[in-house]
Amino acid sequence: MIDFDRAEAVREDGPVSLTAKEFALLEILSRNQGKVVTTDAICNALWGGDAFGYENPLNAHIRRVREKIERDPSHPVSLITCKGLGYKLMVCR
Repeated sequence: MIDFDRAEAVREDGPVSLTAKEFALLEILSRNQGKVVTTDAICNALWGGDAFGYENPLNAHIRRVREKIERDPSHPVSLITCKGLGYKLMVCR
């Protein structure tokens, strides 16, 4: 669950500690839940400008968010990579 007003994310086992960039990334993806958000669009939203030079930092942020929200970050079911396109956040119930 994501509470945008309080800038918090909560898993079933408790609150998730996120940096400002990690929360912004999660917010971008959650506001487009179930839809592919391109790497360019994410980088533009997080850092401004085009994605050139931000692919590696984005990958690092994705990895850290997965470690915090996924039960098994090596086999994500919520934060999905869409190869060659970007990422999407899926609703898991």
